[in-house]
Amino acid sequence: MNTNVSEIAHLYEDFLRNKMLELSLELDSSNEQHEETVRRAAFLARHNYVKLRSFRAELGRMQFAVQDAGTPTVTIVVNEDKLSCDCPTNKPCRHQLAAMFTLYQYVDSLSQWLEDFRNKKSVQLRLLNEERTPEAWLKLVQQVYRQNLYNQQKLNPYLLESIFSDMQQQIFRYTPLEREWSSMYQLFTHISLLSHTWKHLNTAAEASRSFYINFIEHEAEKIKEFIRQCANKSRLFALDPFYESLQQVVNYFLLHQEGYFDERLNIYTLFWESMFQDKRARETELLTLQRERHIANDVDSNAVYAMFYIMLDKRDDFTKMLESIESKQLLVWIDLAHFANRNGYDEMLSMIVRAMLIHIDSFINEWLATRYRSTFVSEFNELCKQVNLSDDENELLFASSGMYGIQPYSHYLIKKQRYIEWSALHQRFPSSLSYLELCGLRDMLDQKPEALLPLYHTLAMNEVNQKSRQHYKQAVRVWKKMKTAAKKSAKNEFWNDYVTTLKQSYKRLRALQEEIEKGNLML
Repeated sequence: MNTNVSEIAHLYEDFLRNKMLELSLELDSSNEQHEETVRRAAFLARHNYVKLRSFRAELGRMQFAVQDAGTPTVTIVVNEDKLSCDCPTNKPCRHQLAAMFTLYQYVDSLSQWLEDFRNKKSVQLRLLNEERTPEAWLKLVQQVYRQNLYNQQKLNPYLLESIFSDMQQQIFRYTPLEREWSSMYQLFTHISLLSHTWKHLNTAAEASRSFYINFIEHEAEKIKEFIRQCANKSRLFALDPFYESLQQVVNYFLLHQEGYFDERLNIYTLFWESMFQDKRARETELLTLQRERHIANDVDSNAVYAMFYIMLDKRDDFTKMLESIESKQLLVWIDLAHFANRNGYDEMLSMIVRAMLIHIDSFINEWLATRYRSTFVSEFNELCKQVNLSDDENELLFASSGMYGIQPYSHYLIKKQRYIEWSALHQRFPSSLSYLELCGLRDMLDQKPEALLPLYHTLAMNEVNQKSRQHYKQAVRVWKKMKTAAKKSAKNEFWNDYVTTLKQSYKRLRALQEEIEKGNLML
């Protein structure tokens, strides 16, 4: 039967070559459905799933049975230049192609035809790139996305990074050689590809969410670098349409994608902070935002408006917006505070910090997970250093921060020379010597050593009360530091009386007595 097929193929060689040429022109390698049809047809032909059922030379008519999900029949009528199949699939179907491939491989290289078919995709992408219009670049990104990720509805989150990187490499392969164009191409295609990929990031699993956030932050850093490269180069007039299109892409990314709004806003901010600096463009974007009615459910419009109010110095509008801050929104507002601080909007920064201050308590205790509280308080206190808060405001800050604000409040007390209060604070909230070092212990020892004596005594007694040799050794370490503080404050006599009283009070604790002797505590 194979010999018969070979003879038939050579008998109709011209017909086969012409028909395969027609198919190569009809099929689009960038069309995912066409590519899948060709792939499956090649599989059927190469694995001998196509069998010659009948052949009538006088009619130039042959029929093939294709062993697939069913057993459809493919009919080829050479004299009438007809190719048909009795399956319900759209034509040309994989069965028709499989029959043609089965015949064609006897007259020419099927592998070469398949390679040429696949290479058309690269040629199409290159031609799109060479067109150098925003529409062509957007179409190029869309085609790469559709070929690699579009149909993956249930994506393993741990594969996302490698798939995205592979798509990016496919796109960057066509980066223009001119430096003025290369940075724009990389930035434009990167944010476009990220926007396409965004719909695959939605997940309810906490582990996957953390992985996706790390992925987003990594890509945001790349975008930041591409923006920096674009900003450092002179802007060509030919790039104006790309800037306008890029604004539309970024706008769509923020308003119409869903999930991870804080991260979307951060990326959106990168563009308007460093790249789109024209006042008229910013005013136009703000007006567009205010007129937009159909946006994603998670978009905090006020936070976006606030950013533009800061950049455009719209203080009246900004003041009204600050009055509507809610405790649960403070993560967005602390990002806006950083934005104002980075760009030198000092008055706006002061307004944001003071507006946030009255919500800190409820935000920390009601909206913020425990593991993030210390980091948030430290971050907020760093911003407060850029603002001249009054004593009352600093007291409110500490009262709101509670135990998470002990370290920054300790430094504030030292700065204000309120040394006794510093010592009292740490007696009220006892900690370790290492933590006291972070809270300014060395500064206290230099500036007001006598204020440390009650604190050292409390720490040492806490160790003694544990009643073990290891704790006694730790108590002696504390007393040695207390000895240094007594010496620096010229309280030698007080210190010697203190050590004598210790020995008398704990004379029945032999292990403690031995550690005290080893410590050589007397001055």
